[in-house]
Amino acid sequence: MPSGMRPVLFYVDGVPIYAYGTFFLLSLLTVLGLVLYEARRRRWPKEEVVPILLSAFVGGMLGARLSILFFNGWETFPEVLNLAALFDPRIGPGSILGGIGGAYLGGYIASRAIGKIGCACDAFAPAMALGNAVGRVGIFLAGVDGLGKPTTFPWGVQLPGNDYLVHPAPLYDAAFDVAWFGVLWALRDHPAMQNGNLLKFGLAGYALVRFFIEFVRNNRVIWIGLTGQQLLCLGLLAALAVWFAFRRPPLATA
Repeated sequence: MPSGMRPVLFYVDGVPIYAYGTFFLLSLLTVLGLVLYEARRRRWPKEEVVPILLSAFVGGMLGARLSILFFNGWETFPEVLNLAALFDPRIGPGSILGGIGGAYLGGYIASRAIGKIGCACDAFAPAMALGNAVGRVGIFLAGVDGLGKPTTFPWGVQLPGNDYLVHPAPLYDAAFDVAWFGVLWALRDHPAMQNGNLLKFGLAGYALVRFFIEFVRNNRVIWIGLTGQQLLCLGLLAALAVWFAFRRPPLATA
């Protein structure tokens, strides 16, 4: 495969080990490891951590799958119903944006159901950033989603069967995610970044950058020249802006 793309990493006794599935698994393990580390550091009891993690995982998988309907249209309904594809190491579960939303909702519901004091979601912020970076490397190696639009930039990559270069969009995403992980990791104990603020800040940063990365991707345009992913990013940014505006403490009066 040209330009470093390698859909099949290697073979074990003739069985192909796919890049997409391998890096998807590594991304899940990355998130799990960092969240467990943070849970221990924050001294959360296991009876709180386990249900939140499980609910976030289930919500993330369902969100990634169902979001395909919005991003790619109702004609993909048979594909969405094919739940066996969730575990297909060649194609993965679906959209990372839908997965993030579903994981947040699942974790939030579990946190409220068990009556956890405070918000557990801040532990997920750095973990999701680094986990997404790992997963994006797998997407690049697999060459799925067409990678990106044609480009003349020297770092463009050539897809099999094409005679032109395209943007390595997953690597743009991964590079930002690594840098964003460093920022979130440094801020995780900041007093202003507690009780859910760190995750909301992390989501806002990713949504903003992802909105611009979408301009060099091949996703389906839905409205006014914007893709479904861009519309979701704008909706998320608007919702977060409203939330922070209403949660801001009132200014002191003289």
